[in-house]
Amino acid sequence: MKKAETNVPEDKLENESGNKLETSSGPVKNPVVTEPVKKNSTAEKEKSKKSPAKKPTNKKPPLYIALGVLFLIAVSAIGLAAYDFWLLRAQTSVNTQLANTQSELNNAQRELSNTQRGFETRINQLGQQLQTTKNQLSAEIQARKNEQSEHKAVNAALQNITEKLGRNSIAWRMAEVEYLLTVANHRLTLAQDRQTAINIFETADSRLEAIADPSLLKVRREIASELTALRAMPTVDIPGLALQIGSLAETVEQLPLMDQKRLAVASEKRESAASVKWQEIPTVVWNDIKSLVQVRRHQQPTEPLLPPQQAWFLYQNLQLKLEQARLAVLKQNTAVFAQSLEEVSQWLSSYFETKSAAVISMQETVKNLRTIELQPTIPDVSGSLRELRSAMNARSTMNTSFGAITQ
Repeated sequence: MKKAETNVPEDKLENESGNKLETSSGPVKNPVVTEPVKKNSTAEKEKSKKSPAKKPTNKKPPLYIALGVLFLIAVSAIGLAAYDFWLLRAQTSVNTQLANTQSELNNAQRELSNTQRGFETRINQLGQQLQTTKNQLSAEIQARKNEQSEHKAVNAALQNITEKLGRNSIAWRMAEVEYLLTVANHRLTLAQDRQTAINIFETADSRLEAIADPSLLKVRREIASELTALRAMPTVDIPGLALQIGSLAETVEQLPLMDQKRLAVASEKRESAASVKWQEIPTVVWNDIKSLVQVRRHQQPTEPLLPPQQAWFLYQNLQLKLEQARLAVLKQNTAVFAQSLEEVSQWLSSYFETKSAAVISMQETVKNLRTIELQPTIPDVSGSLRELRSAMNARSTMNTSFGAITQ
C-alpha cells in the first residue's frame, strides 16, 4: 500500500511530548492527510518505549572562554591602536623628511638655475670672444695674404734683377761667403781679434756646406787649415794683464826705499848709544871708530841718497811706469810694454831695498810679465779667400760662355 504524498514546507519540527508536531504556517496547496501521521506518531511511541528516552542537552558555554575572547579582542584593539600610533609617528617623520627633501630639491633647482644662467652667460661671453678672435684671425689672415702677395712681388722683382744681372742664388751665396772671409781677414790683421775671426770662418764654412757644390771643396779645405792655425795661436789675456799691472801700481807705496833702511840703522845706533851704561862706553867708542870707515864694492857707480822730500816723486814715477805698461797692454804694443817693465825693474834694483820680500815679489812678477808676447805671430788666412774668388771667376766665365752658346 502506497503512502499519500504531501507537499508541506518544513520550518521547525519539535517533538517534546512525542505526540505534538508543529509545522510552519503557510498556505497549504494540498490537503493534509492526518491519518498517516498518526500512524507515524504511533510508531515513534512504540520505538520510544523500546529505547530509553534521552534528555536534550542544552548546556551554556563556560565563562573563561568568554573572558579569553574578550581578552583577545582587547589585545587586538590595543595592538591596532599602537600600530595606528606608530604609523602616525612614522608618517610625521616621513612627512618631515619629505619636506626637507622637497626644500633641498628646491634649493638644488635654484642652484641649478643659477648655474645654468651662469653657464649661459659664460657661453655668451665665450661666443663673443670667439667672434672677436675670428674677426682678428680673419684680419691677420688677410694681412698675411697681403704680405705674401707683397713678398711674392718683391721676389719677382728680385728675380728679375737677378736675371738681368746674370746671377743666380748660388752666386749670391758665394758673394756672402766672400764678404764673410773678407771681414775675418780684416778682424784678424787689423784688430788682432782671433776669436771673432774663428767664428766668422766657421759661419762661412757652414754657408759653403749649405751650397753643396763640389767645386768649392778646395775653399772648405783652406778654411779648415786656417781654423786649425787660428786655434793653435797662443791666447793672451789682455784684461787679466791690465788688472795685474794695476794691482802692482797700487802696492808701490808699500815698498821700502834703500835710504829708509840706512836711516833706520843709524837711528837704531843713536838710540843704543844713548841708552848705553858707563861700563860699556869703551866698547861703544871703539865701534863708532870702526864705523867711520866702511869699504863697499859696487859694480856700478854709487848714486847719491835721495832726500826725504824727493821720495814721493820716486813712488809717483814708478807708478807712472807701471801705468804706461798697462796702456801698452791694452794697445797690444809689445815693444813699449817690455821697455816700461825693464825701467821698472831697474828702478826697483836701484832705489828700493832689494832684500825686502815685497820688492823681491814685484821683481819676480815684472820678470814674468816681460816674457809675454802681446802680439803673437798671426797665420796667413787669405788662402781661402783667394780660392773662393778663383771659383767665382770660373763660374762667371762658364755662365757667360753658356749664355753666348744659347743665344
